[in-house]
Amino acid sequence: MFSKELFYFSVVLVSLLVVLTGLCLYLMLKKMIDNRNRARIDKYKEELQLPLFQFLHEGILSEELEVRSSLQVRALVELLAGFSKMLASEDIQERLQAFAEEHVRPFILSQLGHRRWSIRMNALYWIQDFRMKSMMGPLRELHASKKLSKAEEIQLLKIDVLFDEPGLVEKMTGTKHEWTEFEYSLLFHSLREDQFRPLVSSFDELPGIMRFALIDSIGVKNRMEHIPFLKGLLDSDATELRIRALKAIVGMEFYLEVETLSIHLRAESWQERLMAIKACEYIRSTELTPHLQGLMGDPSFYVRSQAAQSLLRLENGEAVLREIAAHAEDEYAKDMAEQWLERGAVS
Repeated sequence: MFSKELFYFSVVLVSLLVVLTGLCLYLMLKKMIDNRNRARIDKYKEELQLPLFQFLHEGILSEELEVRSSLQVRALVELLAGFSKMLASEDIQERLQAFAEEHVRPFILSQLGHRRWSIRMNALYWIQDFRMKSMMGPLRELHASKKLSKAEEIQLLKIDVLFDEPGLVEKMTGTKHEWTEFEYSLLFHSLREDQFRPLVSSFDELPGIMRFALIDSIGVKNRMEHIPFLKGLLDSDATELRIRALKAIVGMEFYLEVETLSIHLRAESWQERLMAIKACEYIRSTELTPHLQGLMGDPSFYVRSQAAQSLLRLENGEAVLREIAAHAEDEYAKDMAEQWLERGAVS
């Protein structure tokens, strides 16, 4: 009985060794083939770089660019991708697009339909880099796929933005996957003003996360034409919208009237009070002194600290802080005033 079990164990062990040996040999062979192909692609790139550069710069098409093998096509694609990032001239970009459409489109199309996600993503990046508008049909098929990943959906929408496809707002609000605020922000940063404006017009219909990303984009991209829109949000009933609008205005270093700021300096939310104090730094009016002085005793440490910093930047701010440090009944206010007076002395 024992010998029979030993026999079966030996058979299983040998089988596993055979499988593992076969797998190891396969991986080694695949690695050798990949390395050999990589070396050939790099060699082709060296040979094709100058002819391709001359074509993009001068429009002279050399016979050397009439490639035949798939590895040569791959070398061309990688060269085009590099040139697309380095050469910004409109004429060069037009030649690059035309060349890609004529010479590498079948290869990129085959990559777009590949079962591996990483290969499909590379194809999408190339389509964007080469501005291959002829690929919109296959891209729509990919978008309709049930296996569409979130990364692919994001990249597809970036391509739609690049080609100014109709219905952008609807596509952004009707995504198949749940996007983060950061992902929406990155997309909004790439929008031209004529593409961004419809989003602002549809603001009330947008999901909350898109609203926050849109406000953020106005501030980051310094879209000054939308300052009236941001100022309108300061009257919103939603605390978070007021905070976001204040943050964007602060980022754009826009001047807000003391009367407007005073409302937010008295807000219930400490984050709103904090952003309002930061906005004070671009005004530096002595009219703000009593408001900031009152905030030195705020329950929030961050608000007290920001109020002291803003006071120190006012014309009479240091004297006010010394008065607080010497005579204030609120221990938190006294302590914060002393801290910032020390910092001011050091700086």
